[in-house]
Amino acid sequence: MANAGGCVVTSPSRREPLHVPGTRPASPRPRNARPSEAQPVGRRRRESRPLGPHTPTPFLAAPAKINLALEVIGRRADGFHELRSVFAPLALADDLRVSVRAGSGPPVPRGSTGSGGIRPRAAAVPLGSDVAVASAGRAARVADSVARVAESVAITPPSDADPSRETLDRLGISGAPDVPVADNLVLRAALLLRAEAGRPLPPLAFRLRKRIPAAAGLGGGSSDALAALDLAASAWGLRLSRRRRLELAEALGSDVPFFALGGWALVGGRGERLVHLPSPRGGPLGVVLVVPSARLSTRDVFAAFDASRGARPHGTGEAGEAGAVAPPGASGRLASLLRRGGSAAEVSDAPPANDLLDAATALLPGLDRLRRQLGDMLGRPVHLSGSGPTLFVLYASLRDARRAAREVVAAATAGTLRPPGGTLQAIATATEGGDA
Repeated sequence: MANAGGCVVTSPSRREPLHVPGTRPASPRPRNARPSEAQPVGRRRRESRPLGPHTPTPFLAAPAKINLALEVIGRRADGFHELRSVFAPLALADDLRVSVRAGSGPPVPRGSTGSGGIRPRAAAVPLGSDVAVASAGRAARVADSVARVAESVAITPPSDADPSRETLDRLGISGAPDVPVADNLVLRAALLLRAEAGRPLPPLAFRLRKRIPAAAGLGGGSSDALAALDLAASAWGLRLSRRRRLELAEALGSDVPFFALGGWALVGGRGERLVHLPSPRGGPLGVVLVVPSARLSTRDVFAAFDASRGARPHGTGEAGEAGAVAPPGASGRLASLLRRGGSAAEVSDAPPANDLLDAATALLPGLDRLRRQLGDMLGRPVHLSGSGPTLFVLYASLRDARRAAREVVAAATAGTLRPPGGTLQAIATATEGGDA
């Protein structure tokens, strides 16, 4: 642990895979494996058993992602945009836990061990990766004391359910005071799975520990949704095939299928067309995320992009046929490099390629200035993740990323960097996932 101008920069923690009740404990996962890859829902199980009163509370790590390249091909007839991108998962992750709520809601499905809530006995999850916050003239660590718990978040049941009942799933969120509970994707995932089951199910209580900055182009909400889908299926003893899991993920949002797939991927369509990619040779990439306190709306960024381009196709390749991802363009070149066994150093040197950059910088004054300042200071390419506003810099190792994060914190503390919103987070983390 190293101190940088009053800020602490630590290393990402590793998390154990989910042990689904009624299954054998998952074997130790490979260094590059995602937690959900180690024990996906519905695999290696002869029976599905709901959570009982003595079952330890299951949890999953919900990783962030970055877009190493992003091309907007054009606007589709359904209103969505045709995209092509290379996604990489990160060690930086939210933690999501679930338990069955006691004494309210629909009965436990047949075969359950009881209708009472469970007593959490799982060991505390170690804190995740490296968040340092800096602003002009001062620096402070992100406070862990901020917590919000929503009491009895009532969700309307599906139309074919008993209209006299409510599914009182609850969601408690800590670590992010501005993340809304109402209509959160965690609760929407549980509601979607209730409709899939087609029978009464007991209410659940979710606890979400946010470490991924919200509304920052890092996919935190989508990753939380996939974790909630898996945890709810485990809690209710439901079995999902791999294909159906992907279909439900797509129904929840454009980025959710990527997290269901696991590992690096070449992504097409609105996010539903996915092709596994190998991770870089030589180990994970080090990543420095620089997150301004000012936020951008994804909807606004795409609207600005459409206005500036006249909604014409813009990506450097042609849109693929249904079910395929076309190869040309920055995303295709990066995918080809990875398939050839490109090293971490080669991938980290790839030039920035994000078609939304101009729209994002036009909407958020100061973002382009910050990007240029970071490039001059660090001497590395500076990328935009998704629709922003997160900027990131790639390194061949986590050690180099930690060093760079300390430089960013020191510069922001001294007032050399002037981020939009006046404050930024500098997060040192690493890529995860890998070979199919």
